[in-house]
Amino acid sequence: MGDIVAVTGATGDVGGKTVEALRAAGKTVRAIARRPEQVEAFRARGIDARQADLGDLPALTAAFEGVDQVFLVTAATQQQREHGVVGVQAAQRAGVRALVHLSGGDAALGSTIPWARAVAEIDVDVRASGLEWTILHPSGFMTNLLPSGPTIRRGFFPQTMGRGVIGWIDSQDIARVAARVLTDGVHVGAEPVLTGPELLDGRGVARALTEGLGRRVRYVHLPSRAFEGVLRVTGMPAWQAAGLRQQFGIVARHGLDGIAVHTDQVERVTGTPARSMADWARASREVLLGR
Repeated sequence: MGDIVAVTGATGDVGGKTVEALRAAGKTVRAIARRPEQVEAFRARGIDARQADLGDLPALTAAFEGVDQVFLVTAATQQQREHGVVGVQAAQRAGVRALVHLSGGDAALGSTIPWARAVAEIDVDVRASGLEWTILHPSGFMTNLLPSGPTIRRGFFPQTMGRGVIGWIDSQDIARVAARVLTDGVHVGAEPVLTGPELLDGRGVARALTEGLGRRVRYVHLPSRAFEGVLRVTGMPAWQAAGLRQQFGIVARHGLDGIAVHTDQVERVTGTPARSMADWARASREVLLGR
């Protein structure tokens, strides 16, 4: 068995950043991608890559052959639960030693949020897999604010979370934690909750954006149904818009499912503090402001 780390979701946000962080740490990485052109792009950069869909158990098992650890990242789709099942089974069949699962800070089996329920169910599979494991529970991603760029440019941050608080985290910090855990390679059933350095409600997010962007951004509170309607107008699928309404209009607004938690786990694991929302906005200025 080689000391290879396979990363699913390698073309996505956290997965892609983790691939780079692992390479920087000197680890041998295998990127798992769905399309041939994605595989070729990784290989052109000198990164081992294999083609496999998370819904294809034989292909994913083959992609995991010779791998020591897997970073299991599943996308928030209607097939997320199925993809998690396949990911765990493929790791078992391929003889993988350890799994690191990207779960969620609000993961809960009874959640009304599709992706929070899906990752909680995958967590159950990971714990029962018979493999060594670590489960990461990150809070709300700062990068999820990027689609709000057009309204932020106009000076507004429309949301429905009200005074509910979230420990917003930079996805780069999640990747740094994942890379350190995978580089150390020691898995004893830990489930660290990963957050940024502060708990922010809607107005707090607007203040941080104002500071980071150097221009005023105001929080605009929307009733949850109006928030869902706005998302639908942008072309978002109904199931996803309904899930986001639940996530922000109910879970975040009322502090349910452990979402209103702040920890220093990013610094404990990596030795470097998590990035603040203002610093993230400053670094993301060109994208947020369309420049």
